[in-house]
Amino acid sequence: MGALKGQVSLMLENSMILKTSCSWGLILVLTSCNSFRVASTTPSNNVYCDNFLIYEMCAEDLNNDGIVEHVYFLDTLEVFLFRKGAKQSIPDHLSMHRCIRVMDEALVATTNRVFEVTDETSYLEKQDIRGAMMIRYFAHLPEITACNLRAEQAEQS
Repeated sequence: MGALKGQVSLMLENSMILKTSCSWGLILVLTSCNSFRVASTTPSNNVYCDNFLIYEMCAEDLNNDGIVEHVYFLDTLEVFLFRKGAKQSIPDHLSMHRCIRVMDEALVATTNRVFEVTDETSYLEKQDIRGAMMIRYFAHLPEITACNLRAEQAEQS
């Protein structure tokens, strides 16, 4: 009888995991309808911005070498992700998010792909880049959410 309860419990847990995964998948599919937009391109830097769910985020390549230095929220101008070794190059007009994180190599490589987008880049390729970025960004979401909760609790006490 105990083994049966354990199996039922495991099935319910797996069902919840499946439902959660399907929900995230649906969100990714629905949000991938947007396309990339260039917020600013000058000879000295590249900034690529896009909507990810409720956030407008921008990836910036300061020295135009095709490698991202940091990613920030457009509305608050807060950097929340930066490439290892690039923290000191963050411009003064941007502030640091309280839960700022270092980007792992996989996230850097995925984000770098936006700097290769041209007018000739297919819609399908743009969506592939966007989807890959969203998956990588969502991997950081639990850690950043926990950090924000801790900070909010500290402010209240």
